[in-house]
Amino acid sequence: MESLKKILSFCASFRAKVGFISLVFLLIFSVILYKLVNVQIINSAKYKIAARKQYEEKIKITPSRGLIYDRNMNVLVSNSLQYSFAVDPTMVTKPDSIANMFARIFKKDKSEYLSKITNKNTSFVYLERKADVANIQGLDSADFDGLIILKEPKRVYNYGRLASQVLGYTNMEGAGLSGIEQSMETELAGKDGFVIMQRDGKGQYKPNMDIPKKEPVNGNNIVLTLDINIQKFAEEELERGVKETSSLSGKVIVTNVKTGEILGMASYPSYDPNNILISDTAGFMNRTISDVYEPGSTFKVVAASAALEEKLMDKMSLINTENGHYSLANDVTMEDEHKAATMTFQQALEQSSNIGFMKISQKIGPERFYKYARDFGFGISTGIELPGENKGILKRPIDFSPISLPYMAIGYEVLINAMQLTSAYSTVANNGVLLKPYIIKKETGLDGQTIFENSPVEIRQVISQNTAKLLSTLMIGVVETGTATDAQIGGVKIAGKTGTAQRVVDGKHSSGSHTGSFVGFFPADNPQFLITVILDDPKGGQFYGGKIAAPVFKRVAERIIGFSGNLNLNEPKFESKTNGSDVINVSNNSIVIPNLQNLKLQDAKDILREVKLTYEIIYPENFNPGDFLVVESQQPEPNTKVDINSKTTVKLVVKNKNTDVKNVLLVPDVKGYSLRKAINVLSASGFDIDINGSGEVIDQMPKSGSSQLPNSKITLFCKQIN
Repeated sequence: MESLKKILSFCASFRAKVGFISLVFLLIFSVILYKLVNVQIINSAKYKIAARKQYEEKIKITPSRGLIYDRNMNVLVSNSLQYSFAVDPTMVTKPDSIANMFARIFKKDKSEYLSKITNKNTSFVYLERKADVANIQGLDSADFDGLIILKEPKRVYNYGRLASQVLGYTNMEGAGLSGIEQSMETELAGKDGFVIMQRDGKGQYKPNMDIPKKEPVNGNNIVLTLDINIQKFAEEELERGVKETSSLSGKVIVTNVKTGEILGMASYPSYDPNNILISDTAGFMNRTISDVYEPGSTFKVVAASAALEEKLMDKMSLINTENGHYSLANDVTMEDEHKAATMTFQQALEQSSNIGFMKISQKIGPERFYKYARDFGFGISTGIELPGENKGILKRPIDFSPISLPYMAIGYEVLINAMQLTSAYSTVANNGVLLKPYIIKKETGLDGQTIFENSPVEIRQVISQNTAKLLSTLMIGVVETGTATDAQIGGVKIAGKTGTAQRVVDGKHSSGSHTGSFVGFFPADNPQFLITVILDDPKGGQFYGGKIAAPVFKRVAERIIGFSGNLNLNEPKFESKTNGSDVINVSNNSIVIPNLQNLKLQDAKDILREVKLTYEIIYPENFNPGDFLVVESQQPEPNTKVDINSKTTVKLVVKNKNTDVKNVLLVPDVKGYSLRKAINVLSASGFDIDINGSGEVIDQMPKSGSSQLPNSKITLFCKQIN
């Protein structure tokens, strides 16, 4: 009986323990079941997203930035490709090998790369950004777990320093930081696309074919009013003038007075946006609009115009010029170079008499003087489509001191920029009508169609046509017998005005620092071109505008005249009338080296034969005649311009691209297609595209039907649409 009780007690205890353990398991199972329901049903979407983030990444596809052309459709800014390299440290299996390879190729310390590669706190870190194809030495085909290779667009400024302050430059992400690149950022940039990439077991990213990628929308193209040849003349002669006069800096603007178009705009010093150096910072600014200065005698156009328009004086009116010594209020005196007792209005303008124009300003009065200065556009932004314009300072009559009016009449106590001065003199040349200056001719879309096009805009009639004609005649005298005889050009009537002003140094005007300037237009009887030249702080001995700026004007004008031929037209023509290297004529005198990189060798050879360039091939070691050879690098680099008569030899470094015939693609025929349709067909076929021109496709390289590797570049030649 006692044994039975023990057995029953044991069974009861065992059942209790089993029950307790069962209860524990039931609770654990319930928790697990709850978690499963929560993960699989209630919050399934949340956890799916979290899981996908572990192996998927959204990669931005950068669009091609729009091209920038000059008025004759020469490509000023284009695009090329660069490579960026990154790693996912969590997937890297050979950190030493990767670090050694990058250190060798980029000539950097191995530890710099190793510290990034071994950083397990991130899944993405850049090793190198935007490396040129010529410098990567085969890295684009490297195969390491965790190494990420990205193609990124590179901005190419085809003429180097030429027009660099107008064009501007972009940052590492491709956004415009200055010039047209900044002011037209929205139009040029396009819209980003994206692709969802899945990471495989080796850490390599591949496109997720289940999620369609969003194609980027390439930027629109911008056509400028600049003529690259006139720009070249302006920059070369400005640099020569600055160096000959030992000036600190200088500015030149060339405009079409009939339309307000900017044909050339130069500042010195300059910079090369393809290779920006720390020492180039002084050249970043477009000084024609950012610098303001006291203009001196070129500002006499305001008082001269007001006096003639208001009929306060005519060209023969006599002015008491006080024998060259004149006392103003507050014990201020003015000395003239010419010690004449009296001068006519014409003589005062031709000889740039400060005393004469101080006397003229007294007849005009503060309110009328301010009105004309304002009407000419001083103290107001010109509206030019470039960032960074400084509108300067034009005092209101209420702010005048007792000597403000006479000093403003001769170009002091006023701050202006070179573009404002150019517009004012263009007004005189254009029968008294102030036009809005502009530098953007039109914007075109990817299909070559014009989205918008600028045209001349009349702002106001500042002075009458009769006053403008009379003033132009008087300015001819400035060049023929006055202060600007060094601007004379045989057979061409020039009208213009010199300016010389003391610069402010340490808070006061200095007799040892000056600004010399000249503004002239021609032909004076039917003006078309206007050139403004300003040299800052010349130290070569001479500092008068007629001696340092007028010769620069003359040289620029002579080159324009020789280049443009017939000047007796309302619209300047820009067809070459000269021979030699003076004119940049891409079609006649020079040739652009085509981009042959990653092309099949035979296709590269065919392209070079078509453009009549010789070539030299550097083969890899141990290659067989049947190998699939592609161009790895080339010299000269793509988009380099060379003289057509220089007998340039293109060196092609080729590599063996091991590939299965099944992976080779046939190039489709897109001739006759619209540019948009051709791009869609080639992209869908697995090719990259390089575009020359706009509109209908008239030819393609490589030819249709040829065999190419995936992602090979197909160059499209399009019919220009003007």
